[in-house]
Amino acid sequence: MPQINLKLKAGSYPVIIGSRTDSKFLSLLKTKAQNKQLFVFFDTRFYVLHGKKIESLLKRNKFIIKSFLIPSGEKSKSASTLKSIYNFLLHNKISRDDFILACGGGVTTDLIGYAAASTLRGIPWGAVSTTLLGMVDAAIGGKTGINHASGKNLIGAFWQPSFVICNTQHLQTLPEREMIAGLGEVIKYGGLIGHKFMDEIERFLKTGDLYNSRVLEKLITVSVRYKALIVSEDEREKNIRMLLNLGHTFGHAIEKTLGYGKLLHGEAIIIGLLAAVILSRKVNKTAAKALAGYESLLKKCLRLLPYFLIKPAETVKNMQIDKKRSGQKLRFVLLKSPGKPFIASGLKPKLIIDSVKECLALYKAEGR
Repeated sequence: MPQINLKLKAGSYPVIIGSRTDSKFLSLLKTKAQNKQLFVFFDTRFYVLHGKKIESLLKRNKFIIKSFLIPSGEKSKSASTLKSIYNFLLHNKISRDDFILACGGGVTTDLIGYAAASTLRGIPWGAVSTTLLGMVDAAIGGKTGINHASGKNLIGAFWQPSFVICNTQHLQTLPEREMIAGLGEVIKYGGLIGHKFMDEIERFLKTGDLYNSRVLEKLITVSVRYKALIVSEDEREKNIRMLLNLGHTFGHAIEKTLGYGKLLHGEAIIIGLLAAVILSRKVNKTAAKALAGYESLLKKCLRLLPYFLIKPAETVKNMQIDKKRSGQKLRFVLLKSPGKPFIASGLKPKLIIDSVKECLALYKAEGR
């Protein structure tokens, strides 16, 4: 069973990946939650399928649990949901000796991680990540937060979990659309890592079996190992960690343009990655040949996405509040070739709008 340790200046924590994680999960909980008092937050859809089993496991091992269900979907990453979580924690007299457990996908870990960071100025927490997107990205690295009317993830904090559990059995009950969304983040790593990993992703997609546990475990492990390496060098996203935002400046703006929840985050990232590739070859025309294979992969993935009308001008406007900008200048993660990312800023507005238009035209032609 793969275990990847994310090493930080303040300490390290494990990410456990596999289909039989219960014993390791309990061992970590007994170490981290020594007073046995757990506040457990479940994504509602996940709870229906697996929640009772997890509650039973915890109770059999003498943990005292208080459970709270979070409505599934991006709309839960809001100030109103956060307020209800604060009320639950404070009404039940949580203390810093207690432990918070988040069981769900990226929405759940983002939201509950932030609640843990901001309640009593910091409560320890852990994550049972239950979606492919969460396992390869959202649960790893300590970024927590909620959305705001002005944009995605604009309110939040860095608050590292004590551990992350990625039980691949949970993926077997995930809807296909959620699996495709998770692949958006995996494909992002293909662009960052290079051709070898990109080829593995292509082979996986060609099989048509998105639920192959053996292959999924490998894809998750490679993705987590890369992210752990980056985060260990730059926990607070001052430089190299920005590379993990490949496709996200476009993707986040697309989500806001449509309204949160219409496209899943990973679906918007697939479109955003294509926009980033198009902009990369407009900025550096010699990159077109090197990026042709990656661009082709992303175009094929457009066929897996539902289609919604997205307005190019509004999308570009919604980029202006992006967290990664330097002053008023947008910063983009671009590629010279797969495996060779770089950060560009101060680009001509026409290059950006033309890239968005070209990308959205392709999405309109290929989306289902």
